[in-house]
Amino acid sequence: MDRLSVEEIAEFREIFNLVDKDGGGCITKVELGELMDTLGIDADPEEIEHMIAEIDQDGNGNIDFEEFVAVMSRKVEASYSADQVKNAFKIFEVPGHPGMIKAENLVKALCTYGAEKLTEAQAKDLVSQLDTDAAGMVNYMEYVGMMMSS
Repeated sequence: MDRLSVEEIAEFREIFNLVDKDGGGCITKVELGELMDTLGIDADPEEIEHMIAEIDQDGNGNIDFEEFVAVMSRKVEASYSADQVKNAFKIFEVPGHPGMIKAENLVKALCTYGAEKLTEAQAKDLVSQLDTDAAGMVNYMEYVGMMMSS
């Protein structure tokens, strides 16, 4: 963790705390299963156990924060550039509001497009975690820029 910035560790802590719903200080099999459901990934209990086993360094059957950071900090090569992702969002852009997409349209898109379509409940849960303005719009340009910055 010493090669990560304070900001990166804070980001990982925020994500960890979202998944660690009971605040117990570790991600359990149940919590990992709920995360997979939210992301629209159909994982059976054996797959969840396998994921935990790959990450769990101390063998306690859970993922603690240090184990989570070790996995999250691995450099994953993006298969799309930030510009490509922004161009994909542009289809849903609100006319007259560059860089903005209505949260409700994003929910519809997540339920309609892609290989792994989400249920409406999963999409709403995911979108509810984004910052929306008073008109219910998300600044996708900022979001994509933040998520894809190195």
